[in-house]
Amino acid sequence: MSNAFGTRQRLETSVRIDPRVVLSSHLLQLAQADLEQAIEAELAENPALEKLQDDTEPILNDQILQTVAPSELRFKGEDYEYIRSSSNDDASTDWTELTPALPDLRAYLVAQLLPRVPANLTSLAHYVIDSLNEKGYLEEPDEEIALALNCSLEDVQAVVTALQSCEPAGVGARNLTDCLLLQLRTAESIEQRLARAILRTRMDDFLARRTMRIARRYGVMPDLVESAFAEIVKLTPYPGESFQIGPASRQPKMSTASPDLIITRSDTGWSVDIRGPESTSLCISRSYRQREEQLRESSKDYRDEKRHVQHYVQRAGDFISSLEQRKKTLRAIGEYLLREQAGFLNTGSYQFLRPLTRTQMAADLNLHESTVSRATADKFVQIPTGSVVSFDVFFRPALRVQKMIEEILASENPDNPLSDDRIAELLKGQGVHVARRTVNKYRDRTKLLSSRKRRSA
Repeated sequence: MSNAFGTRQRLETSVRIDPRVVLSSHLLQLAQADLEQAIEAELAENPALEKLQDDTEPILNDQILQTVAPSELRFKGEDYEYIRSSSNDDASTDWTELTPALPDLRAYLVAQLLPRVPANLTSLAHYVIDSLNEKGYLEEPDEEIALALNCSLEDVQAVVTALQSCEPAGVGARNLTDCLLLQLRTAESIEQRLARAILRTRMDDFLARRTMRIARRYGVMPDLVESAFAEIVKLTPYPGESFQIGPASRQPKMSTASPDLIITRSDTGWSVDIRGPESTSLCISRSYRQREEQLRESSKDYRDEKRHVQHYVQRAGDFISSLEQRKKTLRAIGEYLLREQAGFLNTGSYQFLRPLTRTQMAADLNLHESTVSRATADKFVQIPTGSVVSFDVFFRPALRVQKMIEEILASENPDNPLSDDRIAELLKGQGVHVARRTVNKYRDRTKLLSSRKRRSA
């Protein structure tokens, strides 16, 4: 019996976790900032690991000419003006100052509106554009604009009408309903025409989701009413919010979190970029490599030195390999999201976020679930819309519902806030079935006010 116990004890003690697996798991779990610290710590502890220095400068054409054809560098007669106008100080040019800024909403509209109005109304056009608020709405009445500029009411109305035909669609509207109607002014399908009629005369019924009442009013099938609702939901309530109002350049709304993975889309297709240090920036010390080769071929007994050199060379190689494996795993996850969550990545709308679990992702990628958990824990991804979101939003249904509630409340009529029951109905129309008390719970969790308090606010 004692012999069996001794055998079992030897088997148990002989089972050891591969240090390379531990290292790989550790680096995979680190976010970008922590990974940089880990690399610096390893460089300080491991003499066999080196960081490549990219301090080589390209050879300039002038340097080549200085050697092979120095006469070509001498100034000729036509170069006199260049010499005369050249600056004599040593201050270097800040080329970033010469980069043109992206257009803000004002510049974007000026470029469209001025060609559409007579030259004598240019000042009026600038005034109207400057009167837009951050939502892209024109709240100042036509009469007050006419009085302020001492011009006719007809001229103001002509300029405002021209402004409302500009992009983004809905700009220059007086209120939310007006903004939505402007986006449906060229309605062609029967669903869009019904949506326009609903906005004009049945806005309250739309907000309350009274499908049957609208169907009876217009003598149509309920399915057509639901299709009209879907057309309304696709509209942009605030056309100016994607632009910067004022002299600053237009910037996408982004989180302050630093992304570990960036997904972008261009004319050439999708791309996945892994942020952080590259494994190619590290290498094994040449001197340690050479010494390892010398010790291997030597007939002398350098046991301690050989152990030291082999240990640190192996450790450096494992560190570089683990860093490369981390990048491959994150890239595989990013490409998986492109396939499974294209709707959300394209729009940034949580309505199109498909249910997903880490277990499902791990199975589809042929990875262990713990590997996916480590790769996505406490990390962020930047989607093509410019927003930076936590990886958690892809795996936690509760976050999806919270974000959808926030989107619904952001586009509600401030004069007639939606109740929790109405929000639950709107969510149901988007394929999310939750009870009223669930909506209330998510509102409390995100510090959103009730409909009564939102009206008073």
